[in-house]
Amino acid sequence: MSSPRRGFLFFIGCMALAAVAGATYAGDRPLVTAFSGDGPLQYQFTTGDSSYLGGLGSNENYTASFSLELPAGAEVRFQRLYVYWAWSNLNQRPLFPAFHVTDSRDPLSALESDARYVDSKGVVGTYDFYSGTDAYAIPALLPGANTCTVTLVQRGPPGSSVLLYGMAILVVYEEPGQPRHAIWVKEGCDLLFSSFGISPEMASSAMIFEGKLPSDAIEGATLFLVAPSGGHSRDRDFEINSLRVNWVDEEQTPLMMRTIFSLLFPNYRGKEWFDIFLPDSRTQIGFETREIKPFLKRENNHVVVRDQGDYLQLTNAVLAIRTAGGSP
Repeated sequence: MSSPRRGFLFFIGCMALAAVAGATYAGDRPLVTAFSGDGPLQYQFTTGDSSYLGGLGSNENYTASFSLELPAGAEVRFQRLYVYWAWSNLNQRPLFPAFHVTDSRDPLSALESDARYVDSKGVVGTYDFYSGTDAYAIPALLPGANTCTVTLVQRGPPGSSVLLYGMAILVVYEEPGQPRHAIWVKEGCDLLFSSFGISPEMASSAMIFEGKLPSDAIEGATLFLVAPSGGHSRDRDFEINSLRVNWVDEEQTPLMMRTIFSLLFPNYRGKEWFDIFLPDSRTQIGFETREIKPFLKRENNHVVVRDQGDYLQLTNAVLAIRTAGGSP
């Protein structure tokens, strides 16, 4: 290998180390808002026929096919291709992966990366590899049938390997005549594992769905979560994780106030669910869908995903709130 090439790889390695400095199994990489909107909005999320692959070597290919049907008159407001990866390494040393991704609708053009989110366990020692979510722009989805095959080539140096949970396409679109929805889309990569000195309180990823809810009456509110490896217990058989929505710790509330609040506002504490994430055996990705309308606040709704022995990689959250009003 030439000296310039070694220098380039050293530079990339240093940039990778700098990018994840301070990363741990704690909830220190909160998801970010990629889209928010209000109107006759709908969304679709699909992993197509993608599947888990324990290791993709240098110059090896990975493909996944997708089929989405958008209604006539639909206008896309937001679309993404997600690649969920983990354990990226070069001869058992951490390395940022290099991907070349194409869509069969335009196979001669590499897809443009919109964002890369990275985390690691942050424990000194072996196997502190990188995990992440890559978000790509894709050719426009149109009303009617949309089919495509996405091909990913692992362009890392010889000896490199990356685990792939799979891929997914998310699209938010307007559909005239449909009920009004306020939709928030969050994305990222937050590794959570209450181990190696990380308590469940620390292994908690918090997110706020910023802004006020529509003034019309709320008819429903669905929270959808995506977490590679979620739902696969490592240390426990029950209560391996939890979801909290606008949760209030009663110990921080005076006893008299608790009584008054519970009488006047039965849901004032919010809600906590245990053992969330239904794992998909093909991708080893966990999915969770919850109706959270009774526990909403009018502004800045707070959601926390907590690990209690599960080990999960929180990557996506979509909140869709349906109102009684028509299209704005």
